[in-house]
Amino acid sequence: MKCELIFVGTELLLGQIVNTNASYLGENLANLGVNLHYSSVVGDNLERIKETIQHALSRSDLVVITGGLGPTFDDITREGIAEAIGRALVYDPDVMAQIEGHFKRVKYNMLPMHKRQAYIISEGCQVVPNLIGSAPGLIIDVNGKWIIAMPGVPREMKKMCEDVIFPWVAEKAGKGIIKSRVLKVAGMGESTVANELNDIVESLSNPTIAYLCQPGEVTVRITAKASESEEALRMIDEVAKRVKDILGDNVFGEDNQTMEKVVGEMLLAKHKTLALAESCTGGLVSDRITDISGSSDYYLGGVISYSNQLKNEILGVSNDDLRQYGAVSAPVAEQMAQGVKKLVKSDFGVGITGIAGPTGATDGKPVGLVYIAVASQNGVNSKEFRFVGDRTGIKRWASQSALDMLRRELLK
Repeated sequence: MKCELIFVGTELLLGQIVNTNASYLGENLANLGVNLHYSSVVGDNLERIKETIQHALSRSDLVVITGGLGPTFDDITREGIAEAIGRALVYDPDVMAQIEGHFKRVKYNMLPMHKRQAYIISEGCQVVPNLIGSAPGLIIDVNGKWIIAMPGVPREMKKMCEDVIFPWVAEKAGKGIIKSRVLKVAGMGESTVANELNDIVESLSNPTIAYLCQPGEVTVRITAKASESEEALRMIDEVAKRVKDILGDNVFGEDNQTMEKVVGEMLLAKHKTLALAESCTGGLVSDRITDISGSSDYYLGGVISYSNQLKNEILGVSNDDLRQYGAVSAPVAEQMAQGVKKLVKSDFGVGITGIAGPTGATDGKPVGLVYIAVASQNGVNSKEFRFVGDRTGIKRWASQSALDMLRRELLK
């Protein structure tokens, strides 16, 4: 099966955003046995979108398009497809109901413009539900060739791919069933993980292993192809066990599990409570913890102690230590953790202090320097981290590392 990728969006042409969809689709479609021959980027222009699609259909069996399915006037991929294949766009009340359901779930007001997203191709069109957004995907039969159109928002596109598109493509490509599992790793960089798993990767052709890195986390995706789902899952189980045996406690979860979800479940299972004292993260860890439904069963509260005055007056951090070591130091992080634990009478206290940047660095304390401490009935331990990135990235790194330190303490 010859395949061509088309990415719609003037922002892609102008370099205003990075086209991460290209690498994601390229790697995963290749793993499915699809022959990728061409990839194009086209701006938000109806005539050029139409011409690009027609040219793609003239030389490829499958055309995969992302972008341009939103509700605004410049989202014209649906119109471009319709004109390219000579079919009409028709309103679908069932699709409209799905869109309305999405806005009810997220408690946002739906605007009249969102009705545009309920128009689909009049013939040979299968709708792919969007479970985390408003724009549905489309699979269109064009006289034995196929067009797949998906939203350009990466997380929406990836969800569609994993739930519907990749299994559909695998079947059409004659490669049987494809199944994937993601193992989530903390405390190790991507290159370290890859080095540790190199012998496994080199020994495999099916399943395959791929990596993705984000602040504080590396994902190891194991993908298997087989004639039956059970066989694919068995193959994944075998490789997953080998990976876990090598990486050990650095593997903290699978698939949709987040660090905050895993830590919450551990606290709940052990009947333990948590309090947080945050400085450089500004409440980010508290936000992540409380994103989990039921977190009130184990999270008692926190203090955002941005100033030294609050560190001293509320958390009991020694002014002498603040002067001697500075706010960004191991002694201060430890006293923050102990202070908040004592303040709210929790089983665990976590203290975080650091320099998120871009200002605030000194000769001895660069941007990205963070100290994290965990206090429990067994005492307090702290760790120094040196993160690289912008302010948002450093805060994310710090929040992930704090949760991971707590997770490891709960494993003891």
